[in-house]
This record gives sequence, structure tokens and C-alpha cells, in this order.
Amino acid sequence: MKQIFKIGTAPSVRVTRLKVASIGIFISLVFSLIVLTFPVFFFVNPASQNDVVRQSILILCTASWVVLAVGPAIIFSLVALGRRHAIDAVPFVALPWPIMLAINHLHLAITTGRAYLEYLINFPIFIITDIVIPAILIILWLELGWKGHEYHKKLALTSKTELEFTD
Repeated sequence: MKQIFKIGTAPSVRVTRLKVASIGIFISLVFSLIVLTFPVFFFVNPASQNDVVRQSILILCTASWVVLAVGPAIIFSLVALGRRHAIDAVPFVALPWPIMLAINHLHLAITTGRAYLEYLINFPIFIITDIVIPAILIILWLELGWKGHEYHKKLALTSKTELEFTD
């Protein structure tokens, strides 16, 4: 019977890498499923607006949720594959969406007198997309991005190792 092991690494390192990739894929999947469940909230036509500023905000909002939908899966998979500096991109994936939402609601409050925040009460699932997922990503970035973290020490030991087969 053949056994697979990594030279110079503990078996838990491989599991840790799988967990890191799985977290990113799960976050992207949850966000994307919410988007697909409520497409009218996410798929907007900026050209339908007369205000150029509002059009620009809607374009940037759309771009930011697309980045947040796919970014975590890509970043955390790259980290799991040994590209530990990919974690540095997390703020550029996590923060544009909530920042653009804040700008959007501020612009609406200024131009219409209403911020239109009641959707968070009427559809509390959007608390996950607008607040929870970006917050979790920033927490993970702070935790995994710290170079003295145990995960980085293990990753440094295993980033160039090869699988070896023995009988």
C-alpha cells in the first residue's frame, strides 16, 4: 500500500491549506448565491439614470460587488497554493463594496432626502453581503496577513516541498 506524505512537514499543514482555500470559496459562493437570489438589487442599469454622478456610482457599485463575488475564492486559493502575498489583496476585494454602498446611500440622502437603508430591515440577508462578509475578510486578512502568524511560518516551510511516494 502506498502512502503519501510531504517531506519536512506535518500532515496538518496540508489540511490548513485546504481550509484556507475552502474559506475563500465558501465566502465567494455565499455572496454569489445572495446576488443570484436577489438580482434586482445587484444588476442595475446605470444608463437609466439621468445624473452622471449616480451613473458613475452605480457602475462602481457593480464592479465592486463583482470583485467581492470572485475575489475571496481566488485570493485564498492562491494563498493555499503557497502564494502567501496574495493575502495582501484582501482589502482591495473586501472594502470597495461597503465603501461604494456608503457613497451610494450618502448620495441618495443628499439628492433625494432619503438614504434608502430600509432594505437592511426588510431583507436582513443583505447584512451578510454589506457588512458581515467584508468584516470577515478584513479579520482574516489581519489574522493571516500578519507575518509572524503560525500559518505563515508553516507555509514558508512547505511552499517548495514535493510529494513523495513510499511503500
